[in-house]
Amino acid sequence: MLRWISRCRSVLKERIKIIYSHGRIEILEELVKLITKADTIVVLTHTAPDGDALGSALALGLAFEYLGKKTTVYLEEPVPRMLNFLCGQHLITYGEAKACDLVVCVDTSDMKRLGKGSSIYSSASKKIVIDHHTTNDMEADGLWIDKKAAAAGEMVYYLIKEMKVMLNHDIAVNLYTAVATDTGGFRYSNTRPQSHIIAADLLVFDIPFAAISKKVFDTVSYSKMSLIKKAVQNLTLYCDGKIAVSWLLNEDINSVNAQPDDFEGLVNMGRNLEGVEVSLFLREEKLFSFKGSLRANDYVDVAVISGIFSGGGHKRAAGFSIEGSLQDNIKRVVAEIEKVL
Repeated sequence: MLRWISRCRSVLKERIKIIYSHGRIEILEELVKLITKADTIVVLTHTAPDGDALGSALALGLAFEYLGKKTTVYLEEPVPRMLNFLCGQHLITYGEAKACDLVVCVDTSDMKRLGKGSSIYSSASKKIVIDHHTTNDMEADGLWIDKKAAAAGEMVYYLIKEMKVMLNHDIAVNLYTAVATDTGGFRYSNTRPQSHIIAADLLVFDIPFAAISKKVFDTVSYSKMSLIKKAVQNLTLYCDGKIAVSWLLNEDINSVNAQPDDFEGLVNMGRNLEGVEVSLFLREEKLFSFKGSLRANDYVDVAVISGIFSGGGHKRAAGFSIEGSLQDNIKRVVAEIEKVL
């Protein structure tokens, strides 16, 4: 059995070597040089982090710690309940991050999404950005944007390999969570052969993949269940059922004492409806100010639509902020979606 596992890992390593030799070696070497020169490193990711953002950040943090670097993973909010199993949380700080030699920013496409972390990023003497969004305007000494990557976790996996850090159980848990999150459990159209090859390599470390999937995709708090009920009640179809729109107002959110991670995945309810191509979910943040999420099934590039409202993201998953009344905002966004259907 052990011989068979060893043989499988050898095959996987060869496949991985072939995959990341295509145009990635130079940028990976550049990033490793910056990391090698640094003694103190702060890892940043976007506010309200999902499994890809936090899993990637903590996996990197553990890898830097393995190399003997003084490492901090900066967060603005507490770890979401659905991700409280991730490893390496001893690296997290919520206060002011100390001065560092290098900042590494993962899964973030613009400075605004860093929240208070933007000041840490701006003041750093050396910066690295690792991102897979189709829209990214970050500036860095080491900039790695791979729009074909299904998750930032895939990119971090390759970087850790290039750093000559041995994978272990804790890093594998974090990376598997990252890749599984942004591929929807390997169901979304962004899933590629590399996603499965990486996952296979991580499974060798006996990670609890079934428990991870249950926690990330299936476990629901009572407050989230209440929000789902209200969002379903609000759900409205447009354009002959090709567009699904739902929303939550502050009164809905406050009545159940909702937590930030309770909103995760609510936009997918509309996308999962038969015949729907684009799902729009609007969440009121303050009076006449909404956070918008867009998801597409097959052919609409929602990153382009989000860009119209100064947002961004991926072809099939994107977000933005928008000002105005609920009905006016719905009308404006739906009008843009209808143009590409």
